[in-house]
Amino acid sequence: MDGHAHPHFPGIGFRNLKSAFSAALCAAIYFLIDRNPTFACIGAVYGMGNDMGHSWQQGGNRLIGTIIGGFLGMGLFWFYLLIDPPGERRALLIPLTFVGVVVLICLAQMFHWPTAVQPGSVVLCIILFNTPVDTYVSYALNRMVDTGVGVVVSMVINYLLPRERLDRWKAALQARRGR
Repeated sequence: MDGHAHPHFPGIGFRNLKSAFSAALCAAIYFLIDRNPTFACIGAVYGMGNDMGHSWQQGGNRLIGTIIGGFLGMGLFWFYLLIDPPGERRALLIPLTFVGVVVLICLAQMFHWPTAVQPGSVVLCIILFNTPVDTYVSYALNRMVDTGVGVVVSMVINYLLPRERLDRWKAALQARRGR
């Protein structure tokens, strides 16, 4: 033997299954309405916690951050287009990014969601640097809605299938097998 511990594949727990189910449910819903499910699925995975309190915290971080970053990104991009209507001098976005991140952090703290800074910054930067000039508003609004759908789906799944209920079902199945 080489003296090193071999990696152990972790078991598949209830949170893992509920996260996968939430993401797959979002994907199915979005395929039915012919819409890209990416951000709803991300919201679903972020929104799944060990219990409802943890789901609220995790999903709330993602949703509140996305909303703050989305509205802030729209406002800053609108201001950028006032200065440069064709949207061709992208270097002007650098100081707006600085201002945006400072304001985002202040807003997250003001709303008592300091852990919303990271997801909010992601949305802010995507809107500023990776969204076409003519679609920045619809992109931001769609991102907020899609994230909200994913978070809500996870919270509903977590509410309907709390760990305590799943543990009881698992124990009942094991008891039946043991007979």
